[in-house]
Amino acid sequence: MAGQNHNPPEHTEAWRRLAGHRRQAAGLHLRDEFARDPGRAQRFSLGLERIFVDFSKNLITGETLSLLLELADQRGLDKKIRELFSGHEVNPTERRPALHTLLRTPDDGIQDTHVLSDVARQVRQERDRMFGFVRKLRAGEVGGATGRPISRVVNIGIGGSDLGPRLLADALSEFHREGIDIDFVANIDPFDIERVLANADPETTLFIIASKSFTTQETLVNANRAKRWLADNGCNDSGPHFLAVSGNAGAVERFGIVGDRYFRIGDWTGGRYSIWSCIGMSAAISIGEDQFRQFLAGAHALDSHFASAGFSANIPVILGLIGIWHNNFLDIGAHAVIPYDQRLERLPAYLSQLVMESNGKSVAADGGKVGVQTSQVIWGGAGSPAQHAVFQFLHQGTRASSIDFLLPLDSNHDSKQYELLVANCLAQGEALMQGSTDAGEPYRRFDGNRPSTTILYDRLDPYTLGMLLALYEHKTFVEAAIWGINPFDQWGVELGKTLAGRIAAELAGDEPPGSHDSSTEQLMGRYRSGRA
Repeated sequence: MAGQNHNPPEHTEAWRRLAGHRRQAAGLHLRDEFARDPGRAQRFSLGLERIFVDFSKNLITGETLSLLLELADQRGLDKKIRELFSGHEVNPTERRPALHTLLRTPDDGIQDTHVLSDVARQVRQERDRMFGFVRKLRAGEVGGATGRPISRVVNIGIGGSDLGPRLLADALSEFHREGIDIDFVANIDPFDIERVLANADPETTLFIIASKSFTTQETLVNANRAKRWLADNGCNDSGPHFLAVSGNAGAVERFGIVGDRYFRIGDWTGGRYSIWSCIGMSAAISIGEDQFRQFLAGAHALDSHFASAGFSANIPVILGLIGIWHNNFLDIGAHAVIPYDQRLERLPAYLSQLVMESNGKSVAADGGKVGVQTSQVIWGGAGSPAQHAVFQFLHQGTRASSIDFLLPLDSNHDSKQYELLVANCLAQGEALMQGSTDAGEPYRRFDGNRPSTTILYDRLDPYTLGMLLALYEHKTFVEAAIWGINPFDQWGVELGKTLAGRIAAELAGDEPPGSHDSSTEQLMGRYRSGRA
């Protein structure tokens, strides 16, 4: 059982003042704030290179931001950011640093005398190896067992080993190299891998097994299915058809992947932060070395901003603090991510893992019990389809959700059609903020006052996508720092995996029936009956 939290955020003076401010601002309506302050939009907006963030439609005033910035100071956010970038043990339960920012640091970005210089050399070495392999494969110089060039790459992984590479390959499909098909398999449901294998040629298919631990059940089951598929199709030498990205060299070797087909990932990189490492191999094959380097460069630009900008002009700090305000003081427990950009359709799922696996914690970093709400529920969908599915809830539902709208300024498509997309995005933000009380019937009325942030970017390219993903990473870190939790572990996933292994053994008859609750016993019984 968790003990007392010795450093709770709610005991700070700023937290108490924010609670009082919340009571004083209970009658605030955004339409009145905009009418009263013509400069509100400009005052509550920030830009960095290719992105522009307008957070003026959130339920904040100048005093709100001042108090939130005081909270950041009182929670030692500046020190925690320095510790993140300097390799301190910011993951106390696993006694590790979190060095995902190092993965996108340029080759000349760390001096040899730096405390992280040895790790940086390892990063450069693996990055160079990855890009060397990418160049060879894209040039048709990597063959299967029969010598025919690889033309299909299947990434087998789950969680961060799937969501990141899949998002990148989808979002940046315009940079994809023709002649190489990229597929992804994550689900242990056989339909997932069988769908991919049905369209694959065993002589020209390469499987990337992406698993930091190389013990993840879903990934290994699918990897072994791929190995059997190759054998069933006459490929007894499966070595040329596999590549592994992992931190478990022994398990990789036991699977049969050796030599230059093993790419290492450090234990200081969490799965949901691993897209910047060789876990991104499949995406790098899709878009190429130059574009993947641009992806890393965009993230590094955001890293530099986060590490150096004053808090009042620091985009991830401001967005993280507004998230604290929404969640802990306005009781807004959900946050929707709505990209008006079809290419970012998978972004909400990626961010769901990033935020909820990082910050879905009830135990503080010091082992005590957290006394405030932590992670919001992260959800969303692509703009226009979402309007016709969930926006009724956003406008008139009894539970509020804060929202991020994302919108590119240049789509490279028909300008008239694209202007309709832009108009819809901007109209939704305005409608959620303004509301409407003109309609006679109550069911036609909109209260408004629904908070949203709009993020504009020049165009969706690898550099910009890198900036956006790093922005959300650092926003997540800011919230964790305020709450005093560890955003770099995920012990909450372990119990279910343990029980699944036990139940699987019982269903297979390898273990005698165990003692389960009556509901689980009933469901297991119906499964056995259905299989009989």
